[in-house]
Amino acid sequence: MRSVSRRAAALHRNGFICLVLAMIFAGCAGATITPETSRRPATKAAAARPTRIVVDNFVFSAAKVSENSGIGSHLANSLSNTSASQRREAIGKQAADALAAEVTKQLGKLGFKVVRGNSRTTLGDGDLLVKGKFLDVDEGNRVRRLVIGFGSGASKLDTQVNVYRVSAGERQSLLQFRTHADSGKMPGAAVTMGAGAAAEGGVTAGMAVTNAAMSGGKLYTSQTEYLSDKTADQVVAYLSEYFAKQGWIPHNHAQKAKLTGAP
Repeated sequence: MRSVSRRAAALHRNGFICLVLAMIFAGCAGATITPETSRRPATKAAAARPTRIVVDNFVFSAAKVSENSGIGSHLANSLSNTSASQRREAIGKQAADALAAEVTKQLGKLGFKVVRGNSRTTLGDGDLLVKGKFLDVDEGNRVRRLVIGFGSGASKLDTQVNVYRVSAGERQSLLQFRTHADSGKMPGAAVTMGAGAAAEGGVTAGMAVTNAAMSGGKLYTSQTEYLSDKTADQVVAYLSEYFAKQGWIPHNHAQKAKLTGAP
């Protein structure tokens, strides 16, 4: 009976741990927008509602990508057949794909024809082009983030976004802004569950959750993918505000972007 009780208690504890760690994964993570330039379309033709929006994958440099710096990750990487540059390249590609996919989906919900762009995409008059680059992709330190929290070991994602209108065969820059997303500053497992519970295998029990966590009904396989989606939310919100000002969507369809420094 005692062993059964212990197993039941362990299952209950681990279930609670996984729930708490899932909350920590999502945490207070969010994204903000820093506006840089904003222009109205230069001509009457360019001011018309876009016939199509093309969303390019954001470019990145592997040198601007940082892997998870936790000790477990270092051990796993030492046993891996992939090089550090290959792993950083894979992280960057995942972030770029997740961001472009989510921006494309959400802009489509605003009623536009939206396509993913690539090197073979031909732009035509009436198109709106959304492109950008990653300034920093940092997975942080998963263990420190989970155990300590309060921003320790934080992951972050910074981008610069450019929006162009194609008219008479020329591109006019309409918008340029930066985004910042991070994993937030919620307390870690040592605080939410107590140091003893964290040391008793709590972090290990929840690692699967941190690698595949649910938020809003969507499964995320990494913190980077989660931050890409948070970034996409703010990119689309900021674009929707601009679109409403141009009369391309009803004002009540515009979302409120969270600007840097806003409460």
